[in-house]
Amino acid sequence: RWKELSDMAKAKSKKITLEKVLVPLEEQPYEVPENWCWTKIGVLVDLHRGVSYKKTDAHDVRKEGECLILRGGNIGEGYIDTENDNIYVSKELVNENQFVRKNDIIIVASTGSVKVIGRAGVSQYDYDDVAFGAFLMLIRPKEMINSRYIDYYFQGNEYRNRIRGLASGVNINNIKTEYIMDTIIPFPTLAEQQRIVEQIERLFAKLDEASEKAEIALNNSYDRKNAILELAYSGKLTQKWRKNNHYINNVLDEIRKYSLTLAKKEQRNIEKCQKTIEEIVLEDGTVWHETQIGSVGVVTNGSTPSRKCDEYWNGNIPWVSSGEVRNNIISYTREQITELGFVNSSVKKLPKGTVLIAMIGEGKTRGQSSVLDIEATTNQNVAAIVIEHGYINPKFLWYWLQKEYKKNREKGAGSGPQALNCQRVRELKFIVPSIEEQNEIVNVLERLMEQEEQATLSIERVLEQVVNIKKSILSKAFRGELGTNNLKEESSIELLKRIIEDN
Repeated sequence: RWKELSDMAKAKSKKITLEKVLVPLEEQPYEVPENWCWTKIGVLVDLHRGVSYKKTDAHDVRKEGECLILRGGNIGEGYIDTENDNIYVSKELVNENQFVRKNDIIIVASTGSVKVIGRAGVSQYDYDDVAFGAFLMLIRPKEMINSRYIDYYFQGNEYRNRIRGLASGVNINNIKTEYIMDTIIPFPTLAEQQRIVEQIERLFAKLDEASEKAEIALNNSYDRKNAILELAYSGKLTQKWRKNNHYINNVLDEIRKYSLTLAKKEQRNIEKCQKTIEEIVLEDGTVWHETQIGSVGVVTNGSTPSRKCDEYWNGNIPWVSSGEVRNNIISYTREQITELGFVNSSVKKLPKGTVLIAMIGEGKTRGQSSVLDIEATTNQNVAAIVIEHGYINPKFLWYWLQKEYKKNREKGAGSGPQALNCQRVRELKFIVPSIEEQNEIVNVLERLMEQEEQATLSIERVLEQVVNIKKSILSKAFRGELGTNNLKEESSIELLKRIIEDN
């Protein structure tokens, strides 16, 4: 009898009441229309966490009876990408609640990136062959409210800023279930929810038209850049230059001699890769060579000094993270380590002119490249191609990696986050002309690419403005400032009561 009474008391204490879910006035972050109220997300949605699957059960090619498992790289800002980095498992292994439905919100709940943590993608369809996996959580709006209203809330700055502030971890940021369920949200009447959604979608449609035109222009710019790179690495950009400049292409021979000064392991790596050398004879008889990147330099990576030791950080040694490698020239870094951090970790000081390639990362990061314009160290997710011998122009290699970006991304493998590694980077294809022609190709590319870069930056600014305007619209929407509210309608507290009763 005592146990029965105890269980009844616990059940009563867990019962949802209006008092528990209404946010007191002093805790409300800003004022909303008088017939709105503030409540907790948890009473409006169901939440499900993703599960992990055994490596032996996962495949990168879909088989009959299997479904796609979404991961962090599939979650965009407001959308779900079902084409990126696919992993499949048998449908029999997937719980019914893991399948994604229309208006479900998929949140990145665990990641090393502060920018990505809490990112929320919204499903546009009901799927019977798409589920969500580990490191994600699914938010499913309840039936008595406008699901699109909840969807849009998770695209706004109020939600994202709160989650970024709460997410915690040593190297990985994590979101706890209560961080979402205890999030407070302005709650209007059901009719007002519908009007807000309609107004948002009207305004967004106009912005999407502008964005679509900008995207077309941006793709055209990317296409022009790729065409320029194709011309450069086929020898056509320097065809006229070669008529007046004749040099012997002994680059790989000189690098082989240089490798004899290196440690045995590095020497063996270069020697092994140079066994892949093949001649390429251009139309005018000029000989270039095709080989592997490991033929021309030392490929290595770095590490991350312990985040638990404050004395390892905020020093004067630049430290590059994979997120900073984005087809750029690096002249500064967001973080620096101390000499103590350097000594107590396996980071390596890399010389100016080292070429970097990101080996892991969600979205576009993996495969992007950079050139160091400073001496620096890197984390373990960045491959460094050290070419101190002077026979490879760093920018020639860097432009090549940009040309090969899509191919290099495909070299990543694994059932977890797709990744390159140092050995795979060594094995990446590379084209080698004489050092003199490399220098000329870089000179020409810098002139041509600068023009395209300015055009690209202008278009990207337009796209950024569209994003900012959308955020502003959402901010106004959830403050009741879109001019759609009707004060004659009953208070949204009445709707909240019905939702609680339905629970």
